[in-house]
Amino acid sequence: RQQQNTTPRRAADSPTMTALARCSDGVAFLAASATMAVLVEGLKVLAKAGVYPTTFTRKLLHMAAGPVFILTWPWFGKQPSSAVWAAAVPACMTAKFALVGAGLIQQDADVKLMSRTGDRRELLRGPLLYGAVFCAATVLGFRSATAGGALMALCAGDGMADVIGRRFGRRHKLPWSPQKSWAGSAAFTASAFAGSMGAVSLFHHWGWSNSAAADLALPLLAASVAAAAAESLPVPEIDNVVAPLCFALAMRALAPP
Repeated sequence: RQQQNTTPRRAADSPTMTALARCSDGVAFLAASATMAVLVEGLKVLAKAGVYPTTFTRKLLHMAAGPVFILTWPWFGKQPSSAVWAAAVPACMTAKFALVGAGLIQQDADVKLMSRTGDRRELLRGPLLYGAVFCAATVLGFRSATAGGALMALCAGDGMADVIGRRFGRRHKLPWSPQKSWAGSAAFTASAFAGSMGAVSLFHHWGWSNSAAADLALPLLAASVAAAAAESLPVPEIDNVVAPLCFALAMRALAPP
């Protein structure tokens, strides 16, 4: 006769607990989506009112979305599906912006906030890739130093490279990329490094990383340099992808999980 398994089932593995965890992730998804919507809608109001130039509000969204999104990660659970729930937040936002870019939804405020020239089709390039990076980083590396650092390289690094490059990089351009400057690349490295150190510090505090930020300082710095080098290449349409990707690959090589 087949021996009956008398090992007690863990409470966390029970169907009831699994359902509760999914319900909790659903609530976290709604709360995180609302938080990101407040950020976007608030900047749209500022842009429409002319409080700040559209270039400033667009760059502020580019830089703030990552940190704000990462701050919602503790709201999600520890189930394998929690990463998917979290990734659904930028996925839904990106899908909406894609529909706006395709002309299927009329949202002039979105176009004004996220495009440089006022052409809705711009949303199908840089902003679409930007959102795709958020989704990929969340699904593949939820709560990891690599994913957090990659998002910081995209938001803080790329954002500050543009700001500092426009202000101080008019004379000293990169030989291989006349649209980029040494000042912008230096700002990228410093900002990506500072942002990733901050993310890892939070992850360590929240118990997601066994390594403190100081322990990963050298890999994070090297990854920031690699991402800055990738961002400096003359590929403006895909720099939102190549920079965080190079950061993640460098971190995987230098500080494997």
